[in-house]
Amino acid sequence: MKIIPYEPIHLLMIKPQKSQDSLERTPERAEQLAQYHSFTGVIGERVVAIGGLVELNPIRAYLYLIVTDEIPHQWTQLYRAARRLIAAGLNDYVRLETMSAFPEAERWLELIGFECEGTMRRAGPDGEDAKMYSIVRD
Repeated sequence: MKIIPYEPIHLLMIKPQKSQDSLERTPERAEQLAQYHSFTGVIGERVVAIGGLVELNPIRAYLYLIVTDEIPHQWTQLYRAARRLIAAGLNDYVRLETMSAFPEAERWLELIGFECEGTMRRAGPDGEDAKMYSIVRD
């Protein structure tokens, strides 16, 4: 997998894993994400991952990662890209946040340095409970 700069067309090209099917993938949303620190993971011509930080306010940003089912052996590259993004983000923001509604994502978030802050009831994309994670700059 190669990590490249995000372009709006990438959001329209990715086929998210089943647990992320409900994510908004419109041309408008694709353009919005282009305004923030984002990256794309590609294998050949296929977009298999998109990640980035979306500013919530001047001191907080939200980490997102969209992946396909087609990246079983690509987590090392995603880990490195996410850690670079987090390091840069902590220069700009005091707090980085994200949510998870499934166990695989929770393990990955803890691996890249996020800590669980608790469960948010009915906060997931389909109304399910989701765990809130954060990294706070010292």
